[in-house]
Amino acid sequence: MSKKLSNSFATGGGGFHFEAHVQASFVTLMLSGGYAPCLPCWPITKVKLQGKIDGFDTDDLIVYVDNAKEQRKLLGQVKHSIAITEASALF
Repeated sequence: MSKKLSNSFATGGGGFHFEAHVQASFVTLMLSGGYAPCLPCWPITKVKLQGKIDGFDTDDLIVYVDNAKEQRKLLGQVKHSIAITEASALF
């Protein structure tokens, strides 16, 4: 009987470390007046790190941008790698 070994990146906290770096990048953009990718060039007004609390189906990152009239959101699920295949439940 062979044991299934875990990836050292996953068991050593690499995923959490990577996620924290991505989150910190968006907070840095917000504090420095930068813009979020894939959204209008409006100021980042808020970065939320736990979206499931507010009913979103993502738990890693929600970036809010707004102008005087409207607000947009970027919902992010941070993954170190991902396979886009027909068998993937995500896609």
